[in-house]
Amino acid sequence: MCNSCLLRHLLWVATVAIMPLVAGCLANPEANDLNTDPPEAYRKAKSPIVVAYLHIGNRILDSRSIDLEGVDFVNFAFTVIKNNRMGLLHPTDAQNFHVARSLKHKYPDLKVLVSVGGQGTEKVFSTMTKTDDARKVFAEDAVRFVRAYGLDGIDVDWEFPGMKKATRAADRTNFTALLATLRAYFDEASRKDGKKYYVTVASGAFEQYLNYIEPLKVTPLVDYFFLMTYDFHGQWNEFNGHHTNIYMPAGKPYGHSVERIVNTYISKGIPKSKIVIGAAFYGRKWTGVELKQGSVVYNPGKGVGSVSYRNIVSLLKNGNGYRRYWDRQAYAPFIYNQSQKIFISYDDIESVARKVDFACINNLGGIMYWEHFSDANGNELAKAIVDEMSLRKGCHARIRLPGGMFAKKSEK
Repeated sequence: MCNSCLLRHLLWVATVAIMPLVAGCLANPEANDLNTDPPEAYRKAKSPIVVAYLHIGNRILDSRSIDLEGVDFVNFAFTVIKNNRMGLLHPTDAQNFHVARSLKHKYPDLKVLVSVGGQGTEKVFSTMTKTDDARKVFAEDAVRFVRAYGLDGIDVDWEFPGMKKATRAADRTNFTALLATLRAYFDEASRKDGKKYYVTVASGAFEQYLNYIEPLKVTPLVDYFFLMTYDFHGQWNEFNGHHTNIYMPAGKPYGHSVERIVNTYISKGIPKSKIVIGAAFYGRKWTGVELKQGSVVYNPGKGVGSVSYRNIVSLLKNGNGYRRYWDRQAYAPFIYNQSQKIFISYDDIESVARKVDFACINNLGGIMYWEHFSDANGNELAKAIVDEMSLRKGCHARIRLPGGMFAKKSEK
């Protein structure tokens, strides 16, 4: 063997030897030269969890092209309420919900839930929950629906109980009654079917939400609160700002943050283990934002809606004056185009990893993200979440190679 070949061989051996240490736990389980049967101490923990929301819409799902490696729960969004029963939104929904079985075959530990409701459905929820008979009809049909498609439970996405002054008092108690009915029907189904059925809620990340519901009565009825810790700022504000920051920004002691709303939930008696914080795979955009006193955050601007993470990556890649910045106080990124005066607040690889750290350090239930199909570059945000969670749990993690690639079984 020539000296240069010998040197390359020794470097390769050294690299293989240190990979597990670099990863902070066991290395990539797909690698040919590593033991893929970890000891019990390294087996995947049940908590904290990673939750993906799939906004299906008009697309046709194919389980072969959906990468949910490392995801514990996936929520199919959405179904609606029709005549107090579960209703489908699109002609392809029935076909798509049948994909749940193939996904569960592909990922045996995956739990698949159906999200009912969504933005703009508060009136139908308010009407359906008015009577005990209507709630029972809905709960019975929800069990039927979940069984028919081989799902694992229901995610109630009522945005939001009590937001209308005329229905505030009634919604508060009826929301509790709805969840109590669902819990009773799904618990009975669990006893008959011999499997666990989940009841979760997509919950508001603002203090008033907890005044519009009965936290202490609701908590025993649900498995998780999927806390929507995004949209802290948007086009409804006269100024721009971080829309999914972890901590309070400097100079904004009364602003929104993941930390603040989590502490509020805990103060209302909600266990940490049931709180799952949210990451946003989209940004909020403002135009007409000027640089003032060395800052472009919390300045006047016109909010113009949301931008998918995929499109944000394209803006940064193509240049055209966009630069990425990191707010060290808020633990939040943003991009700014000074010539066009465009500001976009969003989550990126760094911030979603820090959200995983926040969830784990504070013993929360986990992290969820909205929404899977808005990701970019081979699901880089989802993979960042899964990898950071794997490191936190001390279990298998993929080894990142230069250029953001991952070690694969076929690579030499």
